[in-house]
Amino acid sequence: MSRTGRGFTLIELLIAIAIVAILAAVAYPQYSEYTRKTRRSEIAGMLIEEAQRLERFHSRAGQYSDVSGPPAFSHEVSFGNAFYRIEAERKERTFTLTASPIGGGMMAGDACGSFVLENTGRRDNLGMSGAASVSGCWGR
Repeated sequence: MSRTGRGFTLIELLIAIAIVAILAAVAYPQYSEYTRKTRRSEIAGMLIEEAQRLERFHSRAGQYSDVSGPPAFSHEVSFGNAFYRIEAERKERTFTLTASPIGGGMMAGDACGSFVLENTGRRDNLGMSGAASVSGCWGR
């Protein structure tokens, strides 16, 4: 009795599924790390943009704190994106911008922790873990 049917055998199908599973197991962690790196770059850019806004405000007003200024320039401001919350602590001669990962989000357990940028240009990361470095987290 000869079988001339067309299609895949069960063994061929299982081999194809195994190959796809192996590729997915290798690709997904790399994709996840790539998206985390993208989110880090995004928040670093947002912190630098906000620091530039504060420097422009300082050049006009002669200080970083001014409660009569726009809402983005109040003493304590909270803003950010879907993954980080940025808080701005402003004093007359200094400011500190801190971007903390939002709890339960994609960046909650990130090795870089919270990003900190000061008016002097000093960059730091609070809560770094593993092999993370400040220059690596900030993308430099």
